[in-house]
Amino acid sequence: MISEARTQLRKVYDLMVLEGRPGYEQVGFGEETFAELLTFLGMVPREKITELIYKLSEGIPAVKVAELYNVLCWSAENRGGIALEEIQEWFYSKQARRVEIALQVDIFPSNSMQESQRILEEIEKKFRHLRHLCAALRREVDHRLAEEESWAKYRRDTFAMPKEMTPSIMGIIKDIKGVK
Repeated sequence: MISEARTQLRKVYDLMVLEGRPGYEQVGFGEETFAELLTFLGMVPREKITELIYKLSEGIPAVKVAELYNVLCWSAENRGGIALEEIQEWFYSKQARRVEIALQVDIFPSNSMQESQRILEEIEKKFRHLRHLCAALRREVDHRLAEEESWAKYRRDTFAMPKEMTPSIMGIIKDIKGVK
């Protein structure tokens, strides 16, 4: 069964076309790609599919593997069984291929953008050949950080309580609670 699944997955990858120059490739999809992908998904169990796809994708360019995860995560029902948390853990991996794939899946290394920056710095030091991928993701992380800061400033400016009102409001609260 594993060899049939591997063969079917190869058909899917063969229908995925790399376009663009190295380091800036994009993946195009052939007409039958999604039909072949559905056939593959019908052949394999849903549990642990993230790892299964990784293992069956040996020798396939990382950008194609990452794009397959993206298609399943963002287009398939129930994320195609893909565990994003598993892929997120790959950012911490000692295996360059796992890190390279994770850098190209549409997720951040962490829910915290500051932590994402730190992780990307570590990856750049450990895997110098992946710096261009880190740079691309860092731009997204920096943009998200700037957006978060902008919203935080807006909330502070909009909902900040004027200091001259604070003592009277605190007095009202104490009266309500019956505190002297």
